[in-house]
Amino acid sequence: MFCSHALAAFGLLAGLLQLVAAVFSLTFSAPVAVIVATAAASVVWGAVQAFPPASAERTFDHPRTRVRVIAGDLFDQPGHLVVGFTDTFDTSVTDDLVISRSSVQGQLLERWYSGVQDDLDHALTEALARYAPASVESREDKPLGKLDRYPIGTVAIMSRDDRKLFGLAYSRLTNDLVAESNPERVWVSLCRLWESVYAHGHREPLTIPVIGSALGRIDTLSHENLLKMILLSFVAASRDRVITRELTVIVRPQDLKEINMLEIRQFLMTL
Repeated sequence: MFCSHALAAFGLLAGLLQLVAAVFSLTFSAPVAVIVATAAASVVWGAVQAFPPASAERTFDHPRTRVRVIAGDLFDQPGHLVVGFTDTFDTSVTDDLVISRSSVQGQLLERWYSGVQDDLDHALTEALARYAPASVESREDKPLGKLDRYPIGTVAIMSRDDRKLFGLAYSRLTNDLVAESNPERVWVSLCRLWESVYAHGHREPLTIPVIGSALGRIDTLSHENLLKMILLSFVAASRDRVITRELTVIVRPQDLKEINMLEIRQFLMTL
C-alpha cells in the first residue's frame, strides 16, 4: 500500500515537472535536489495514504457545531455520554449471561456505578417511569433478565455529577439473550436520541460510541458505514437548531482498522 501510493505520487510529480519544463523551456540548476525533493514528497504522500490519521473533525457554521471522530475510551470523555441498551434495559453481567462485562453497558455499570447493579437499576427505573412498556415477557419465555420491553428509540436519561447519560434502546434482546438490531432501528433510535439531547442536554458537549458495531450484531453495515449513519443523522437533525455545540464520536482503538479516517474526513466535508 505504501509503496504503490509513493510510486504513483513520484510518477505524477515527475511527469508534471517534465511538462512544466517543456512548456516553459526551463532547466533545473540542481536536478539532484529536485529529484530528492520529489522523492521526499512522494514518500510523505505514500505514508499519509498508507497510514491514515486516527481522527477527523469539522466545524459547521450554520448552526455553529463542532463534530469530532476520535479513537479512545468513551468514559474518559467529558460532558454528557450516550450508551446503547437493548429494549429491555437489562443490566446483569453475572457470568456474562445477559449482558457482557466487556460491553459498553458492562463498562457503564463498573465505571459509573462501581459495579453496584442495584444503583444502575434504580437510576433506570426512575428514568423509564415516564414511559409505558410496549410489552411484557413472561418469566417462562424469558428465564433471565428483565421482562418489560420498551419501544426501540426509548431514551432513559440519567444524571450523575452534573453530567447526563442518555441510555438509548437501539436493539432488541431476544428471549435467548441475543441482542439484535438493524439499520432502520439504529436510524429511528438516533433521531429520537437527538430530540432528547436537544431537550435535556443544554447544548453541552456530547460523546457517543459507534453503536451497533460490536454486540448489536448489525452485520449488514460496516463500522465505517455505521459511523457515517451517526454523522449524517446528527447533521440532519442540526440543520435548524443546535443539538449540542460539540459532538464527539468515539471509535474503539481496536476498530480503527475497520475505518478509513481520510474517507470520514471527506464525508464530513460533503455534509
